[in-house]
Amino acid sequence: MNDFTAIAIANETEGLEISNISFFPAININDVRKTQRLDGTVTTERLKTAIASAIIAVNDDLYSWRLAKQSAGITTINDLNDELINGESRYLILYKHAVYSWANALLNEQYINFDATAKAKGDIEPNIESVGNLYRNARYAIRDILGKSRSTMELI
Repeated sequence: MNDFTAIAIANETEGLEISNISFFPAININDVRKTQRLDGTVTTERLKTAIASAIIAVNDDLYSWRLAKQSAGITTINDLNDELINGESRYLILYKHAVYSWANALLNEQYINFDATAKAKGDIEPNIESVGNLYRNARYAIRDILGKSRSTMELI
């Protein structure tokens, strides 16, 4: 028996973006595919839905922060360019990281529900851990934008 698994090549769609509110950037689908290592098993439609959901979640978490910045006369996250890394604002990099990680976590959750083969059931435990790590990465990026500590305390 052969354990070879073919990986579906993703069809890249040039310039396909998910629009956003004017303060935050549109999210390029191919950038998400490349940075999150998503292959062709994730259809463009599923990825678009996950990105849109991630944008909503991250924007909700940053709602008060965004209003405060807009009240101070800042019209887009790109205007916050006090620290540029590779030509991009640190806030823009953190925002993208939050959205990309959140979208990937959503896709991983869907995969757990979708694939029910015997071998895949054995892989669910590590995948659940991966989902938790992706959500954690998104939360860390959001907290970094907000200037808050990454520490989470839980009362016992």
